[in-house]
Amino acid sequence: MPAIYLNDQNVEAVPDSATHYRLIDHKNELLGTYAMREYSLSGTLLLRGTLSSIDPLIRSGVLTWYHPNGSKAAQVHYRSDEADGIYVAWYEDGRVSQRGEYAQGQRVGSWISVHRNGQKRSKGTYTMGQPTGEWRYYYDTGQLSAIELLSREKGPALAFFNEDASPYVGRLRKRQLPQFPGGEEALLNFVAHNTIYPKNTRRKGITGKVYVRYTVGEDGRVGQVAVVRGLAPEADQEARRVVASLPVFEPGREYNVPTAMTFTVPIHFAPNFSLLSGIRPPQVPPTEAQAANPDELY
Repeated sequence: MPAIYLNDQNVEAVPDSATHYRLIDHKNELLGTYAMREYSLSGTLLLRGTLSSIDPLIRSGVLTWYHPNGSKAAQVHYRSDEADGIYVAWYEDGRVSQRGEYAQGQRVGSWISVHRNGQKRSKGTYTMGQPTGEWRYYYDTGQLSAIELLSREKGPALAFFNEDASPYVGRLRKRQLPQFPGGEEALLNFVAHNTIYPKNTRRKGITGKVYVRYTVGEDGRVGQVAVVRGLAPEADQEARRVVASLPVFEPGREYNVPTAMTFTVPIHFAPNFSLLSGIRPPQVPPTEAQAANPDELY
């Protein structure tokens, strides 16, 4: 069947505004299902699963998400278009990063996440899709980083701890994005002043944006840089180079724990931008990329 182009909200779109596309095979008459795959515009496999119907689209059976290196990122069973069963997520090296359960599309029961070194990262309980009771968060040393008490009559209570186990003093933020040295304006200026319009792309009069995905790691360093929507080979290479050269960030945090976070940024190319003229392309702030789990992708 023809490719279906989708935007970053997973809504059907024209190719020029798409971030990925979906392929659906002809119906398997024996099983009564359709095999479905989703790819980035560069051809990297993102998702594989089965559908019991394509109009309307109804997911059925196991859905598996993939990392750019081809390893599994997450997996869960679907029934009647809702996640229903054990959910497991993995790091790129195959180590488990998260485990829990869905029932009729909602998180239920005990959920646990794990640091890359195998230490427990968080543990708590969901009831009908809502976190309840006591949640605990940990540094990769095993030291407690935060306790959150939910479902209390007086309202939630939250406490943070430093890595030496002393109480944290300061503003309590459940989630904080990575901070570029000097802030967002400095980030946009860095991209604008370090992007060079490739000669071959300029000569051909090619204009547009290259969308680059990157991860700011737990140490603040930029990695896993990849073009998710390209423009031309030379422009794609230049955009990837610029993003890969970003200096170290103050890492993002969740419940006071340094956390890797993934973003997508567009790099703009047009003929009237040049080093000699001093005119730089307008840059747009990065947006956080979608996570590979049913809650955020669908």
